[in-house]
Amino acid sequence: MKRKKVLSCMMAAILAAGMLAGCGGKKESDSGKDKLTFWFPAYAATDAETTDEEFWDEALADFEKEYDCEVKVEIIPWDNYEEKYLTGVNSKSGPDVGYLYMEMFYDYIDMGAIVDIDSYFSDEEKDNYLYYDLGNIMGKQYALPVVVGNPRILVANMDVLNQAGIDKVPETWDELLSTCAAIKEKVPDVVPIMQEWGSSHYGALNENYWPVFWSDGGEIVDEDGNLTIDTEEGLSATNKIKALLDEGYLPESCTSNDSALDSFKTGEAAMIYCASSNALQATDINWDYSSVVAGNESGKTFVAADSLVLFNSCENKDLAAKLMKYVTSADVMKAFHEQVSEQPPITKDDSYTGNERFDTLFSEENEGFQSLPVFKGAASMYDTLYKNLQSMMAGEMTPEEVLKNTTEYYNTNLK
Repeated sequence: MKRKKVLSCMMAAILAAGMLAGCGGKKESDSGKDKLTFWFPAYAATDAETTDEEFWDEALADFEKEYDCEVKVEIIPWDNYEEKYLTGVNSKSGPDVGYLYMEMFYDYIDMGAIVDIDSYFSDEEKDNYLYYDLGNIMGKQYALPVVVGNPRILVANMDVLNQAGIDKVPETWDELLSTCAAIKEKVPDVVPIMQEWGSSHYGALNENYWPVFWSDGGEIVDEDGNLTIDTEEGLSATNKIKALLDEGYLPESCTSNDSALDSFKTGEAAMIYCASSNALQATDINWDYSSVVAGNESGKTFVAADSLVLFNSCENKDLAAKLMKYVTSADVMKAFHEQVSEQPPITKDDSYTGNERFDTLFSEENEGFQSLPVFKGAASMYDTLYKNLQSMMAGEMTPEEVLKNTTEYYNTNLK
């Protein structure tokens, strides 16, 4: 997914203008039926038998018949995704139901552009969703998670671990350290663990940092949106990352590495954190994985939680909420997952149809999945933190300075 960063001040100005002008109006088809506009991103592979538009037109045909309405589907390319939404919300061309990722939420919530959907769902319906709670943002249910996947997992080359006398993938930080030490001693030509601190995008934090940070009890922000990384828990996690380098478990080459996966696929590295779907690319490696690595607290790891939202400009919110339920129903999602593959179920009445290696990952090991919080200036904070951590790995900053400087920059320039 290609995700561009848009300046919050520009977004706020555009949204404010749209809210003042009145972004919406009653939407009817030429036949006089209620009409909903549904925006969804492009997911179909270039060699897929059907296009995204064809898939959704067919999938929503029964909904249109049942509720005597029309649903206009528009597939939004990733290349100009955020810009398209900005323009749409500022005009009558915006969607009734759309698809946002977490980095987009704050400004839309701040301007009152999206609806708290909790009242539209019964307790029984809520209970059927596996990740309903991930849609609770800033104290309200602004999102209905629809694509929840690619948890970051610890993947290990079992042939290397076996050579080092280790028979399972580490499940705690102490086990990770002892495994690294054994590999360094007994299989010295293989790097114990690799991280990609040479990446240009802060998204690398999802593998390199957040699983350790959260598993040590760290919280990125508190309930009031205050940045809370500069804490005892945050320092513990940051020290752990630095210690991997200092102990020689993580090579100095990590500061220029922009693909830990490549290092794993070639056998250079014994262990990496990576997205679950990426692990499947290591076809020549005998690998196994651990879903979480427990630190000072229960193990947690990053998972994407892209969601459907109901826009405030929608004239028929009851019908739009029904559309959200229909799109996320087991029957529609099963067909969608066959279209895009390797996407886990989002409801209890659906079943996993992806790679069998991850069956239990999504059905039994998902309690530790956690998505990024929504708060003002999040993308810029992540970028600042990542650059400071890169400086730490290059020996230019201490763990204490990373957390202190990032917090001071955020409070002064972003909050």
